[in-house]
Amino acid sequence: ATCCNDHVHCCPQNTQCDLVHGTCVSKDKVVPMSKKVPARMKLQTSATVQVLRTQCSDGSSCPDGSTCCELGDHSFGCCPLISAVCCGDHLHCCPFGTTCDIPHKKCVSADSETPMVKKIPALREEATVKCDDTATCPDSTTCCRLASGEWGCCPYEDVCE
Repeated sequence: ATCCNDHVHCCPQNTQCDLVHGTCVSKDKVVPMSKKVPARMKLQTSATVQVLRTQCSDGSSCPDGSTCCELGDHSFGCCPLISAVCCGDHLHCCPFGTTCDIPHKKCVSADSETPMVKKIPALREEATVKCDDTATCPDSTTCCRLASGEWGCCPYEDVCE
């Protein structure tokens, strides 16, 4: 994945961030940017710390502030939006109060249109990507630094550029 200079968004590998238009650009395509979600922090002491997560009905979980959405294989993925609308294609989601326009890959409301958001895998204890000794991301994502210096998870595989 490519971590954008705004430290908030990321793009698929071999694309460039167009922060002005909120897109990822390559010579072949233009796709919407994805927003990073916070990485899971590992416990460094024996003290029990409550990690805030949204529990999905299959036993997996999503980072706090995201929404569980069913995937095509009946497992769950995470939409990095609060109270998101899960789209019928089982791959994307839209902000609350919008509807999914699957053929056009847009989220539509009475007064606006935005690109659909791609879901990321739900958190499962056994499938993670190690960011460093203190943080992990869901499998099939990439660890990228946020503006705060904390780790974020980009919903694309491979290495941040």
